[in-house]
Order: sequence, then C-alpha cells, then structure tokens
Amino acid sequence: MTDADPSLVAGDGEEWGHGDWERTAEQPPRPWPSSSPAYLAVMAIGLVGLVLMAVVGWGQADDTLFRPGALLVAFAVCLAGILRAVISERRAGMLVLRSRRVDVLVYSALGIAALVLAIVVPPPS
Repeated sequence: MTDADPSLVAGDGEEWGHGDWERTAEQPPRPWPSSSPAYLAVMAIGLVGLVLMAVVGWGQADDTLFRPGALLVAFAVCLAGILRAVISERRAGMLVLRSRRVDVLVYSALGIAALVLAIVVPPPS
C-alpha cells in the first residue's frame, strides 16, 4: 500500500497488520498438556458422581443416590483446587488452566458453590 489512507496508518509509521500483531500471530501453538494421575483422579471421582445423579434422573434408583452423587462432584472440584495448589504445574497436567492463583481461586469457588448446592437443593422428585 504505497498511497495508504492516513486513517489506516499506525502512529509510528507502520501500516496496520505489519506491526507487533503479525509477529505474535506466528508463534507455534502451545503443546497439549499431558494427562496426569491427579487429573485422572479428579475426573474419575466427578464421573462417578455424575453417574449416580444420572441414575436417579433416569428413574433407575431412588432419590437417596442423588445427594451423594452431587457431593462427589463437589468434592472432585474441591480436590482439583487442592491438588492445583499443592503439586507442580508439570504434575498437575490438564488441571492447569491459568496461573496457580487463578486456578485455585476458581476451583475453590466452584467447589464450595457446588458443595452448598449439593447440601441445600433437594433431590428431583
């Protein structure tokens, strides 16, 4: 663009699309994190809780399994927060989403909210 519109030219003389943004877009993608025993444990506990709640929802069991299932899901999320706070980023595997502080804060808030809901909300009838 030799005769560029002045409104399309950046303040430092570079044209839009040819500055720092172009260099950041060419970075290689971040590698996919590996599964870890901590991640697999959290997922297994959460899955058991979801299955217990689903069995009640499908009418295959009475309402006594709903609350333990909901508590297991809440426990799994709280466990994810505890594990993220204690173990290294490499060993946490796919439990790592953002920085350690943000992960622990989000997992803890969601886990406590799920725990309160599991205790307060009555089973479906």
